Amino acid sequence: MFYLKVINKILKLFFQIYIDILSIIPTEIGKRLRYIAYKPLFKNAIGRFNIDTGVTILGFKNITLGDNVSFMKNSYVYANDNGELTIGNNFTMNSNSQLGASCGKIVIGNDCAIAPNCVLRASNHTFDNPDIPFREQGHTYGEIILEDDVWVSSNCVITANTKIGKSSIVGAGSVVLKDVEPYSIVGGVPAKLIRKRK
Repeated sequence: MFYLKVINKILKLFFQIYIDILSIIPTEIGKRLRYIAYKPLFKNAIGRFNIDTGVTILGFKNITLGDNVSFMKNSYVYANDNGELTIGNNFTMNSNSQLGASCGKIVIGNDCAIAPNCVLRASNHTFDNPDIPFREQGHTYGEIILEDDVWVSSNCVITANTKIGKSSIVGAGSVVLKDVEPYSIVGGVPAKLIRKRK
């Protein structure tokens, strides 16, 4: 039993080294190698995807990708610890953004885009008791849903248990704490309705 645990840890270490090496290979050759190597690792990868250099992915087995999905440089995508991440067709996530679905759930529809430096995280620290350090109080988990045709502009934060309705735009620098109705433009901290698109 002990030897099986040791072997399992060694295999996980070699797998992580393999993924880390693949993630830094530049040019179209690197993108093609990542496509070939990553495709069987995902829970489901329906069509084409493009993963740039420096992209960290954890929990491949819990991630489903539609067709024409793109993660740009230095993005962070994770759905480990029984999380669930589902991305539709024609999706782009720009540099330095994060999709954090560990222990939670993120569902992104078709034709969505996330600009640079955004964080979508389906969990939060528990901080109810001021007598205990927040980092010792655990986490709460929820879900984030982006319906079709949603654009999240630069430097936004989308918190757990929020739904952004179809054809909505989240203005730059916004923090979304509650649901956004379809065809809305929202902005600010916390994000509020600026105007309707329709």
